[in-house]
Amino acid sequence: MVGTIALQLDALSAGFGSKAVVEGVSLAVPKGTVLGIAGANGAGKSTLLKTIARLLPPVKGKVLIDGSDLAAMPLPHLARKVAYVAQDISSSRDLTVEDMVALGRNPHQRWWQWRSETRDKAAIEQAIKATDLQELRQKSIAEVSGGERQRATIAMSLAQEPEILLLDEPTAHLDFKHQKSLLQLLLRLKSEGMTVVTCLHDLNFIAQVCDQVLCVKKSGRAPSVQLFAGSPADVLTAENLKAAFDTELRIIRDSSDPQISSVFFGL
Repeated sequence: MVGTIALQLDALSAGFGSKAVVEGVSLAVPKGTVLGIAGANGAGKSTLLKTIARLLPPVKGKVLIDGSDLAAMPLPHLARKVAYVAQDISSSRDLTVEDMVALGRNPHQRWWQWRSETRDKAAIEQAIKATDLQELRQKSIAEVSGGERQRATIAMSLAQEPEILLLDEPTAHLDFKHQKSLLQLLLRLKSEGMTVVTCLHDLNFIAQVCDQVLCVKKSGRAPSVQLFAGSPADVLTAENLKAAFDTELRIIRDSSDPQISSVFFGL
């Protein structure tokens, strides 16, 4: 149900050891919504996302999931709650695409199981179909392209059946067809109640799929800070974007369909 807080960042500072890369981020993400994390290169978007995924401990502050401190959550429980897809993907050359997707079921299985449950098989099939990997399922991960590997990793995370999906630059290796498929997939996932947090450079993608935008900004040698947060319609203004990216961006409104208010961003 949208309105219930799935994820909360409470005065969160993210970084390495005691050194903050991003500091003082506070935001509540309702269940069944998509949050886009935006900002220039080097602003710490990926570091923030890894901290939300508990791959890095917070320097300060907390990450709360359903009101519980992420740091105190048992790993098996966390693995059923949160799935993370990295920007740079490496995987075993011996795995097929289907084998890789099946790894997403590990949090739901006992140690002696391997795709033995009906629910496991159904989740794997659904994830493969959702990411358009049917024709690639028996190919080795070593044989597929970077974009196809990205889709396989997203499929693995979907097979995990998480409540919160974390995606780091998911469009980076995708062609236009599969960018559109990903957009449609994220819209479907949030309609089904999944919460998505994703780092994105593509403002057009953010405007079409995200319910909230969090922008972080680095100034000099100091850690990045939260520059603005809110709905795309409210915060993706010419003034905010110039402050975020240190350059003028054009905002183009598509008036071809009066029923749809489409906004595009360009140089």
